[in-house]
Amino acid sequence: MRVISGIAKGKKLVSSNDKKIRPTSDKVKMAIYNIIEHGNISFSLYNKNVLDLFSGSGSLGIEALSRGSAHCLFIDISKISQKICRTNLENCNLLNKSKNLVFNISNSKKFESEKKFDLIFADPPYNKNYISTVFAFILKNELLNKNGLLVVEEDKKSKIIEDENFELICKKIYGNSQVLFFQFKLRSLK
Repeated sequence: MRVISGIAKGKKLVSSNDKKIRPTSDKVKMAIYNIIEHGNISFSLYNKNVLDLFSGSGSLGIEALSRGSAHCLFIDISKISQKICRTNLENCNLLNKSKNLVFNISNSKKFESEKKFDLIFADPPYNKNYISTVFAFILKNELLNKNGLLVVEEDKKSKIIEDENFELICKKIYGNSQVLFFQFKLRSLK
């Protein structure tokens, strides 16, 4: 794994040896960023606040920071993953633009954030039906800006149950992964 573009381009990212942790491949990450920056979504990363849920090694959020995002909050339930993420941020000289938290988004504890996010990545463990938990966490804590973008990666065989507040604007299949891009539905913002 490596950073594909921006100020940290070419920097190698370390990952866990744990086979349960499945980092986003460089090929899928490149495809995601091509859709975000050059596809029909028309989203600028410059000076944006990013949230990387189930962050693992931090690959998706680090790429956003490298490409000009202002700040990224990395959340994962695993202390080991957060340590790896922090190491990657240090190696890419991006630690000052980030914050790492160990937090379980499935619990009912209120999540306090000083800011809303323009871009949220969610790359949960495959086939665990976390998508409804992701939607609920974002809505309950009012984390996504009204023009923000939610990007979810899941196993291509998983049936995604959409939330009535979000509109699926793009879906792509890469190998065993499906990547889904959501924005708020206009009617849900009233």
